Amino acid sequence: MSLIRRIVLSSLIAAGLAGLAAAQQPVVVMQSADASTLDPTMNRETSTFNAVINVFDALIHKEADGSYTPALATDWRAESDTVWTFDLREDVTFHDGTSFGPEDVVFTIQRILDEETESPIAGGFDFIESVEATGDHGVRITTTAPTPLAEHYLSELMIVPSDTFQEMGEDAFAEAPVGTGPFEVENWRRDVELRMRAFEHYWRGAPDIEELVFRPVPEATTRFASLSAGEADLINQVPPNLAESVASTRNASLEAVDGARVIYVGINTVSANPALQDPRVRRALNLAVDVGGIIEGIFGGRATPTTAMLTELDFGFNPELEPYGHDPEAARELLAEAGASDLPLTLEAPNGRYVNDVQVAQAVAEQLQQAGVDVTLDVREYGAYVGDLFSGAAPDLYLIGWGNAPQDADFVYYSLLYTDELLSYFSDETLDRALDRGRSTVDREARLEAYRTATERIHELAPVIELYKPQDLYGVSDRLDWTPRTDERIWLYAAELD
Repeated sequence: MSLIRRIVLSSLIAAGLAGLAAAQQPVVVMQSADASTLDPTMNRETSTFNAVINVFDALIHKEADGSYTPALATDWRAESDTVWTFDLREDVTFHDGTSFGPEDVVFTIQRILDEETESPIAGGFDFIESVEATGDHGVRITTTAPTPLAEHYLSELMIVPSDTFQEMGEDAFAEAPVGTGPFEVENWRRDVELRMRAFEHYWRGAPDIEELVFRPVPEATTRFASLSAGEADLINQVPPNLAESVASTRNASLEAVDGARVIYVGINTVSANPALQDPRVRRALNLAVDVGGIIEGIFGGRATPTTAMLTELDFGFNPELEPYGHDPEAARELLAEAGASDLPLTLEAPNGRYVNDVQVAQAVAEQLQQAGVDVTLDVREYGAYVGDLFSGAAPDLYLIGWGNAPQDADFVYYSLLYTDELLSYFSDETLDRALDRGRSTVDREARLEAYRTATERIHELAPVIELYKPQDLYGVSDRLDWTPRTDERIWLYAAELD
């Protein structure tokens, strides 16, 4: 064999071995935060949800385009305005080999709704009045009223195995869960990594990815460095100032999609601070914040300002409302009128959970200071921070984000502004009645009318400081074929290795 032929053959073998090694390397996903739990009945926050949707399945699957397709249910029907029936798939097993059946659906729903469980996501499913098995392969769900977003909520209902869950106990299951999804959990070291492997007996067929690792990396620059070095295959929440760097990386590309998440500063109107119960003060806080300046200066224009917490992409958006605008002098006058000049407030924010969250919080604090508000900024670790918010222990002001996957006003307003709901620190009977009307009918025009009332009320009472919806930017390695979704789901069964 000639020397040239030997060199060519050696090169081909080396390339083949390198390609094989690359294919066998785990796919590494770096998010800004770790999962809070692996029990899908106890959390829906995005970092957690992105982990559990790769381990569990729902009754129905939400596609990237917003349509719904069969998952654990092969078919479903609305028998009336309040009764849904589901035909369940018969060929499904959990990762431990036990068979999936209607008792698992019943158990999952009842666990979430059981008050003793104290599930933080119960509010999202309180439209369910009852659930029952209908034979060996069917379930019936009865709702308290017509529910226009029922399919969306049910696409987020990850089913857990009844017998296995009860045998393991809730604490053990939350650390090493068993699902029907495309990947099974191998090992989870909190705040270090969550390691999964392909479930070979997955009912859709085994995933293309053999090993999958989720790693929490709060710092965006660290995630980018790992992507550039070939140590990560998918990073989320790329800040705009790194967008061009990611796009020009030799072994990766920048992927962008319009985001559905609203970022805002919540106002604790039910706290011991009486000034925050005055809508004049809350409007003043809005007038003090330069949202346009934040969008241009911190995001390079890659965000959209909200009005009543919505944009024109959301069902229920009211185009007749004008943003508050930036008017610090008017803010000072309102504060003086309300007797709240030099108002002392605490603003808390997470570190690294949202793109440029600390920078945004600093900008908000500085702008409030300029309007005469005495702000103390406290930046906290996300897990403890969000735990306090969900348990009713919010500070005066808190920077937070809320994904609006169905792009519907109900999904934002009910959890964030309805009296005593999941992340609500506000109460108004007029708003509550409008939101009840909007979520209890499937009539589109009636819903729009309800949300017109709701948006006007929100704009008048200013229960939050309005901010923006950011564009979602991802860095994706060249060996991974994956397309981002507006709803922020990172579902790796839909990905392939090149």
